[in-house]
Amino acid sequence: MIINFHGLGTMPDHVDAGEANVWCADPALYADLLDETREEAAAQQLEPLITFDDGNLSDIEIGLGPVTERGMRAIFFPCAGRIGQRGYLDGSALREVVSAGAEVGSHGWSHTDWRRASPEVMRQEVVEAKDRIEQAAGAPVTTVAIPFGSYGRRVLKDAAVFRTVYTSDAALADADAWLQPRFSYVRSWSRGSVRRVLADSRRPARRLRQNLAMTFKRLR
Repeated sequence: MIINFHGLGTMPDHVDAGEANVWCADPALYADLLDETREEAAAQQLEPLITFDDGNLSDIEIGLGPVTERGMRAIFFPCAGRIGQRGYLDGSALREVVSAGAEVGSHGWSHTDWRRASPEVMRQEVVEAKDRIEQAAGAPVTTVAIPFGSYGRRVLKDAAVFRTVYTSDAALADADAWLQPRFSYVRSWSRGSVRRVLADSRRPARRLRQNLAMTFKRLR
């Protein structure tokens, strides 16, 4: 049961307006959603995981503390090309994440659509980004969150250097699977939304559509 966030608190001006739909502006709601995730996971015998994409500074200013206080597993996925830029995590912050017991993964280099990237760009997005994040965080990077959740056969082949690959397919994940879907926070969420999206994902018709969609993406 993986819940993903893209930013927390007041949305800074360096973030594209298109991100507003996935930016959680209310820290209190964020904390409530963490509690709800933990409660639902316990009730249904699921393993909860919280992830953060893009490497925004709010990940450590608002996101890290509540996760660690609740003893929840978390992975932070910064874009390598943004490390140290205004409004984004720097090396010190990434090392603090690691010291707090969370994991640092990769979200590529420049947040580009990997399905449209050339082989040269993909080398930077996968190999060079992995190396730079490892150097900044002082820890191995074994996981990746695919930008925009956009993938196909070629993208998955390039991502084979990672132990686990995370997508945005809004489904429950198999803890042992290499490819793992996530539920992403959107602006319409409120208290109770984790419970609702989880219940919806378990409906037979919904599960069938999810499985067909993910199979199509893997093969295209």
